[in-house]
Amino acid sequence: MELKQTLDAKVESLLNKQAQLNEDLIESENKDYIATLKEKLSDLLNLKALTPQILNSLVEKVICQSDGTIHIKYSFVNPLQET
Repeated sequence: MELKQTLDAKVESLLNKQAQLNEDLIESENKDYIATLKEKLSDLLNLKALTPQILNSLVEKVICQSDGTIHIKYSFVNPLQET
């Protein structure tokens, strides 16, 4: 019985640690995203003209529907917040 209680406590502790590590990972990914976005925005603020290279770095893909609807997927959208 004592061994079961000890193991249950250890499992609970490990699950709590896993949850905390997952939160830390998400926070780290968000910080990396923010740093990348900040760098891209800084580059954009210094632009004199929009070149094809710059446009390609900002737009991941363009989808044209048969009904004429156009969807633009930007490369700087936070993937953690997409639905």
